[in-house]
Amino acid sequence: MVSLNETDDGESTQEWYRLLVVEKSMSLSDFMTSKRAGMLSDFPDEREQTTEELIEVISKFPNDFLQKEEVSLLLDYFLNSIESSALTGGAVIRGVHHLVLKSKNLPDNFEVPLMRVLFKEGNMQSWAQKERQLQYDILIWLLKNKLQYLKCLGPDFLATYMKSVSGERDPRCLVHMFSSFLEVSHNFALGPFTEDMFETIACYFPVEFRPQKNDTITREYLAASCASCLVSSPSFAPFCFLFIDEKLNDDDCSDEEYEDVLNLLIIACESFPPQKNLSLLEPIIDGIRKVGLNPKSKGEMPAYVAQSFEALMKMCLKSSAMNPRAIDGVVATIIENSEPFVLQAEMGLCKKALTLLRCAFNSLTEKHSQIIMNQVIAWILNLIHGDSVNAAGNKADIVQEGLEYLIDWIQLASKNRESSLGALNVFEQSIFESCSRAREFKPREAMTAIYECAAIYFEVKCESEELINQSRSYIALALRTPVDTDSELQSLLKLIRIYSMEHFDQIEIVLNDNPTSTWNSEKVLPILCAISSSHEAWKSLKAEIVEQLEKKMKNPIDGSLECYIQMMTASTENKELFMEHFETFENVFFKVDCDESESISKVMQSISLLLTNDDHEKFMKRIASRYLELEGSQLLQFDKKYILSYLQYKNTKDLLETTRRKISDRSIRQLFFAIVNRSSPSEPSEVPEQLRYHVVEVKAKLLKNAPRCLNIFDEFLTKVASDDSESPSSSFEYLLDFESADSNPEKCRYETSSPLWRQRIFCQIVPIFKRKFEEAGDKKHRLVEMLPHLLKFAVPLDAQQLKKQFAMLLPVLIQTISLESAIPSHVTRTIPMFLTISEPLISDDLHTVLNYLCSIARNNESKMTNLEDALNGLNILARRQPPKSLHSEVPLVVTSINKILGHKKRLLRMMAADVKNNWEMVITK
Repeated sequence: MVSLNETDDGESTQEWYRLLVVEKSMSLSDFMTSKRAGMLSDFPDEREQTTEELIEVISKFPNDFLQKEEVSLLLDYFLNSIESSALTGGAVIRGVHHLVLKSKNLPDNFEVPLMRVLFKEGNMQSWAQKERQLQYDILIWLLKNKLQYLKCLGPDFLATYMKSVSGERDPRCLVHMFSSFLEVSHNFALGPFTEDMFETIACYFPVEFRPQKNDTITREYLAASCASCLVSSPSFAPFCFLFIDEKLNDDDCSDEEYEDVLNLLIIACESFPPQKNLSLLEPIIDGIRKVGLNPKSKGEMPAYVAQSFEALMKMCLKSSAMNPRAIDGVVATIIENSEPFVLQAEMGLCKKALTLLRCAFNSLTEKHSQIIMNQVIAWILNLIHGDSVNAAGNKADIVQEGLEYLIDWIQLASKNRESSLGALNVFEQSIFESCSRAREFKPREAMTAIYECAAIYFEVKCESEELINQSRSYIALALRTPVDTDSELQSLLKLIRIYSMEHFDQIEIVLNDNPTSTWNSEKVLPILCAISSSHEAWKSLKAEIVEQLEKKMKNPIDGSLECYIQMMTASTENKELFMEHFETFENVFFKVDCDESESISKVMQSISLLLTNDDHEKFMKRIASRYLELEGSQLLQFDKKYILSYLQYKNTKDLLETTRRKISDRSIRQLFFAIVNRSSPSEPSEVPEQLRYHVVEVKAKLLKNAPRCLNIFDEFLTKVASDDSESPSSSFEYLLDFESADSNPEKCRYETSSPLWRQRIFCQIVPIFKRKFEEAGDKKHRLVEMLPHLLKFAVPLDAQQLKKQFAMLLPVLIQTISLESAIPSHVTRTIPMFLTISEPLISDDLHTVLNYLCSIARNNESKMTNLEDALNGLNILARRQPPKSLHSEVPLVVTSINKILGHKKRLLRMMAADVKNNWEMVITK
């Protein structure tokens, strides 16, 4: 007999493998015989050790190495050893798991003793977590591969299953438990065990789990898995709806738990078939209202509340198909219970109540939507009148709220014309009379509401003759009034645009009675553009629009030509009119000279984006030929006006030719960016080697994710660190600025490789930046200037999804503020950003950051912006750090901010007082 007792475990396993599998000089029975003494030992620890060795060897076998008889022999041994193994370890469970899941040659009917020993007679919950997890794997395997046998067990299997899984608490095992439950509920008729099966899972919901920092299982994942189990069988429906109602009325639930319950309701309404009656569903309506209209919940109504209410309404509608009167009662109850929340707007719940009513409106039949629309419009008009206001001082605010709600609901009506036309007709006169009355309290908001509502009436073509005449008067009166707010002006222009399309004859009356010389000068071009949405109007007003365009272009103000873009956008479907608008603008644009060419070049850039592909190509070729034709000052003026549009051109040869013209260095850099971004990797680079051009190449290649772009970025950081002749901050600012008109991928039609280009670039460059920073030695101060620009670049991204990258950057910040040299203000500005995003700081890092922030607070020379950043940082630390970690630092913080409490700036005094209060409260926690 071969003896391997003198070798260590690893060598022993390899030797057994060689004998059994490679050389085949030993049979499995001989191998088992060699282990007989240990297998039959009177000492449990020795038996467990032998089993471990046995499993170590067979786990190395190929999946098809063991024959059926051999697998049967091993399974019998392991199953017979279950009871003794439970006292010392879980080796036999690992053995059974390996044989069942990895062996191709399983013996016939092996599932019978397996099911009996492991689950029916065994106590699964008595095993340690790892062994329970393996048993769940075995159970899931049986459910997928031996389902017919398990079905033959009938109710006995369900009882065994519930006994085995009941009491599970470990999140790692719960994931497997929920998976097994789905298999059972989908494949078995639950019969009398339905409620017991439901309760087996319901006891875990809402999920109470707080994962540790490195846990891979999240609370959200567990909650979603548990919820999917609760709706996995149609027979669960009555128990699930009762359960949801119970939880919604549980005052001990947190907001997070209510969210889980309402998300469960959404899934339940989507998964379960219509219910025979509404008695299960109606109480849930009150539960949602209780959560959604809780006075303690501030801010907007969470989206999940509205979504759950909408889902419930749809379920109620489906469930009342055979009894339409039942849904009538539900709608009547909803309206009745909503009335006090809407009319008593001073409670602050009006908007939330209207949100729930909107959900009902969107979910129900046309008949019920009509009822809701009629009632809501009547309530809103009541708010605008201020009839239900208790305190006179609140009246203006309530009137303003009412006007905002009116616009929302009239817009909703326009999208649902069939169910809302009746309400629009019935309330037309009352709506405009109420808005006119509201001008006493909120004149601008009232006029905005009038314009918006009138525009919708004309849009859905349900206006009366009286409204046609009224609107003509509104427009005529608006010509001379000053522009108070942009929103009011945009609402007016919207009305004029729609009104002139249908009633240009009425507009002509206004124009004849009111020459443009009498209008408010700021409104002339916007109103003329709004009118010119038809050929007839354009033909009549073109000459005057050209005159106004020339004036605006000679003395441009940001946003003053936005109205022309809006006019062109509105006419894109009318190709002939659109091109007339474009050619007219371009002719004026080309001829007019102005000192602020750059501001109007942005308008041309936006307009050129509206062109079709063919027209855009023709326009780009026209610009290219003009670049070659013009000389001297004419070329420079043309370049300032057209460069932003020209950056959209895809012909890199023409762009390269343009760089050889005598234009500004800035334009050449912009053109090189467009060239590099659109060039194929095989084309040689034409970009000059100076740093100011190198950054252009790096930026363009990062944006399109070109080959070797990260190597080029690495080289760029090396240059920045070593080249003292160039400002690192300006280079980094340009590198990461994709908002400017010449760098914006959408406005310039640059190649980005994917819609998630910003997230990609951030994830790509952060590790390189961190490595280069650590390697920079005494040049760290140059590279650290990238930090604020990097954070600004990441602002549009979801910081929670990029925690790994921010965690990489945190040591850079800590090292930077540990340096003795002066730190730039814009680097200091990043500290509050980091503290908001990052996990709580470890002790040493916390002390470093606190010392730095407190030194700023104590320094009489600190700038106001730095003081604001320091105080913000201290406040964030007080809120986010574990209180005990801050106790020893409280004296330092409180003494450091004492001087600021007497600062001449009120804002700083208030911020310092807030910091002092928050840090003194830390001691009590």
